[in-house]
Amino acid sequence: MVLHVNKLKRVAVLIESTRGYSRELIRGVAQFNREQSRWRIEYTPGSIRDLPSQWLKEWNGDGILARIETKPMLNALLRKKVPVIDLRRSFSHPDIPSIGPDDRCVIQMLFEHFRRAGFTRFAFVSTVRNYHAAMDLRRDTCRELVHANKLTFSDIEIEPPDSGGDKVRMMKKLSGWLKRLAYRTAVIACTDDFALQVLNGCRLIERNVPNDIAVAGIGNDDCLCELALPTLTSVDLAPKKIGYNAAELLQKMMDENYVPPKTILFQPSMIVSRMSTDTIATEDVVVSEALRFIHVNVCGGVQVKDVLRHVHLSRVALENRFKKAIGHTIFQEILDVRLRKVRELLTTTDLPFKTVAFQTGFDYPEYLMRLFREKYGQTMKVFRKNHGMK
Repeated sequence: MVLHVNKLKRVAVLIESTRGYSRELIRGVAQFNREQSRWRIEYTPGSIRDLPSQWLKEWNGDGILARIETKPMLNALLRKKVPVIDLRRSFSHPDIPSIGPDDRCVIQMLFEHFRRAGFTRFAFVSTVRNYHAAMDLRRDTCRELVHANKLTFSDIEIEPPDSGGDKVRMMKKLSGWLKRLAYRTAVIACTDDFALQVLNGCRLIERNVPNDIAVAGIGNDDCLCELALPTLTSVDLAPKKIGYNAAELLQKMMDENYVPPKTILFQPSMIVSRMSTDTIATEDVVVSEALRFIHVNVCGGVQVKDVLRHVHLSRVALENRFKKAIGHTIFQEILDVRLRKVRELLTTTDLPFKTVAFQTGFDYPEYLMRLFREKYGQTMKVFRKNHGMK
């Protein structure tokens, strides 16, 4: 009897190892390969601007996963005549599908995060336009949301921190812009790197973070976020999941000549709240105190009547002030905080759903599961499968 053994596919992984997001992409690819054992991966650690030109020129393989940073790199990959998937989205090409986070959803999450804290003034820090399409989309989405809600918006374009430009001039420009922002402004940076520059700028002009200006980044690079002073709130983009799915897609392209959609987007995992946004922005001190009370006690089963008793106001009076300050009711705030805690537990633990319900103030797990499905359009089981620990 002849034993037929599938030949291992030669796959080049051109993903930098210098950032947390990219390392998590690589971990996702590695997990796929451990489970399938069908690839011989060829990988050289480097930065985003490193192009292994000679190595790639001589390489003869079956597929490529890449973070395409430059036009020369794009052209070099096209010449290989093998399936390629792009995980950076700096360039668009009809023959190369791209995969990454849903940037509109990312900004929607951050906008809601700040609105729940009472912010009415928003600002955005981004790259110069046309440097990176995803960064442009993040800024434009933020502007649209702010204007749609008739709130205040400001933005600034600066050179990427690692671009090699004049850092002193860049910081002077950023600091001058920050100084002109009104107090209690929520600043969203297009990446964690940019958010660190914002924090540096705030220190230079002696603006307190988060009380004067609250700051959030995107990417949740834990090294950057934890080293920041204060520690940086950021959106976890679920890069390990993206890397895993990119590898799964490449396998299908190599095996079946599958033609995937031009762009595939994944919802971010969650906002990881840290000290840079740990504040309540509303100038209504009663609403501010009510919000603090809710956030501290929500998992203990706090109800609207408890909030009213704490601030010594009637329901009608407090509801009117709540709607004016943050745009929704007391009950909705309690529910939203509980559901965010549910998402956090589903993402970071393997607790049974019944335990998750009780730990977040829900007396009936069945009610929570129905509510979760109505709110997020998927069951808790599906959410945990997509966003939870692997």
